[in-house]
Amino acid sequence: MKYSIFDACFSENNQSGRGLSAEYLAWELRRHNLTESKISDSDCILATCQSTEALPAIQTLRKRYPDKIIIVGGAASTSPYCFGQYCNIVCVGDGQAFLSALFSQGIVAASKLPNAWIAGETRRISIDQSFPWDLPPIQAEDNAYRLWCGRGCKNKCWFCQTGWAYTYSEHPHPKSIVSQANHLLQRGKKIAYLSNDVSQHSFYSQLPPVAHGSYSVNFLRRVGSPPPARQIRLGIEGVSERIRKSVGKPISNDDLIGCTRWLNAAGKSVRWFMIAGLPGETDGDWEELRRAIQQWKMQTPKGVLALSFTAFCPDPATPLAVAPINDLYWDRFVAFKKWFFDGTGWSNRVKLMAPQQPKTRMEKAMRSMGLSESELREGGHPGPNSRVIYPYESACNAIRSKIQR
Repeated sequence: MKYSIFDACFSENNQSGRGLSAEYLAWELRRHNLTESKISDSDCILATCQSTEALPAIQTLRKRYPDKIIIVGGAASTSPYCFGQYCNIVCVGDGQAFLSALFSQGIVAASKLPNAWIAGETRRISIDQSFPWDLPPIQAEDNAYRLWCGRGCKNKCWFCQTGWAYTYSEHPHPKSIVSQANHLLQRGKKIAYLSNDVSQHSFYSQLPPVAHGSYSVNFLRRVGSPPPARQIRLGIEGVSERIRKSVGKPISNDDLIGCTRWLNAAGKSVRWFMIAGLPGETDGDWEELRRAIQQWKMQTPKGVLALSFTAFCPDPATPLAVAPINDLYWDRFVAFKKWFFDGTGWSNRVKLMAPQQPKTRMEKAMRSMGLSESELREGGHPGPNSRVIYPYESACNAIRSKIQR
């Protein structure tokens, strides 16, 4: 059988700049002494998708090649339902065991594995958690080499698919990561660590510092010295202290503003990543954000603060998957933006990045959950992806029962 690789982030005619998952597939082909074919010449297309927003690319691929075997994998595989309608198999989770079976035993053997989602079947599917830790550093599009430190996340924020879909694990041989990092840096190469939170790993203090990274307020307090990055990214998520606490990301306004001031004083710009429209959000939460911005401005004479908003989108492994969604976040953001530019909020030291508009957010939510718009607005529907056995299912359901009361 001839195999080709398709990265859904790129067009079929532009696969030269493909991402990490596609480069991993190429490495697996070489490891099994197989040669990569052109898509048009292949029997089986191995497609990688980073999010469910890549669904149109898979739909187009199926329309163009109706008779070829198409197998979808990648980060988006933990929401397999939408892809399963347009491919033969979704490889859910990590693909090392699946690819080994496919290459050595064939498509029938691979299709029977516990993580092989096939549309129309009713058997429950597990997420393969066996990451290929022997994978060498891969150079990404920004020319920086990526080194894998861990999978999953110790923190179980109620909105985060990563923390609930993957069991937490870190590299079993941290000395090899440290050695690879030092070797690349000595050669003048750029590196970046891949992890949902690098600071949570037991070997973090041994890693050479890098220029970019996301950090938590608690970690920065614990370390006591600013990271080397020029811009520090803080995933604070909720627009208010109350909302952050309600979704498992407790950060007080005082701690957030104090940390930001401290980083600005050290010459760092700071970016707050926030989710607009988290369940339970009110006008009062956005008013609290306004007050936090004003407090930061008054207390911080120098420094830049960027506010990056993304719209809340439910993911099937998470507790908030069953919460109803609405479009009120957009009106609240528009009012916030108007306050910022037309009122007392303006500062040339504060930058705003808008969330997705309601139509785009709804399309993404429908793909992620496999539900209709009316079902998503009503809430309470687990969706067809519940056929997947997510690793923290019991704990997740316990939280959902509280949400639905």
